[in-house]
Amino acid sequence: GGGLVHSDRRNPCTASSTLRCCARSFARSSCRRGLRRSSMLLVLLPASAAFNVAARPASTPCARAAAPRLTSPLSAPTHPAVAGWPDKYAGTLGAATGPRVLHDAFAVEAADSALLMELDVANWPTWTTAGNDRWLPNVTRKDKEMPYGELSYLISGKLEIVPKETGLPVVVNPGDVVTFPEGFVSDWTVLEELTWHYYLY
Repeated sequence: GGGLVHSDRRNPCTASSTLRCCARSFARSSCRRGLRRSSMLLVLLPASAAFNVAARPASTPCARAAAPRLTSPLSAPTHPAVAGWPDKYAGTLGAATGPRVLHDAFAVEAADSALLMELDVANWPTWTTAGNDRWLPNVTRKDKEMPYGELSYLISGKLEIVPKETGLPVVVNPGDVVTFPEGFVSDWTVLEELTWHYYLY
C-alpha cells in the first residue's frame, strides 16, 4: 500500500527504523567505497609513502656548536723566536745535513764531530751571555720555563741546570749538546760566561 513498511527481505526496514536502517546502509556502502579507494591508493603508492614512514627524511638532532679547543699558549701560535730562526741560519734548510730534534725530553750529551756535521751546527746562529745583565755569573734564575724547543751546542763557558722534576743539578760543559723541550722548567746558574750555537723549534 502507501505505508512506509517494506516487505522486501533484502531491506527489512519498518517505519520507525527507516532512518536508522538507511543510515546504516549508507555507512556500510560508504565504508566499502572508502576501503576500495584506500586499497587503490595503497596499490598505487609505495608502502613507505602510503604509510608516511621511510619516505620522510630521518630527523637530524640539533648539532651543538663545537666547543673551541683550548690550546696551550706554549704550542700556539708559533713563537716569534722560532719563526725568525730560519733567517738566522746560514745553512740550507732541507739539505742532506741540517738541524733536527734529537730528543723529546731534557738531555745533555757530548757531541762528536760526526753529529756536529750531520746537524750542520757551524751554520747555526750564536748566542752569548756576554754583556747581558740577565745572565750574570753565579746568579741563579729560578723556574725558567722554555717557551719553545731548543737544541744548543756549548762552544765555551759552563752552565748548571737543575730540572724542577728531579731537583738534580746537571752541568753543561763545552762540546755538549743540550735538548731543552718546550715547557721544560729548571733553575739556571751561569758558572762561566756562555757562548753557544742554537736551533729553535
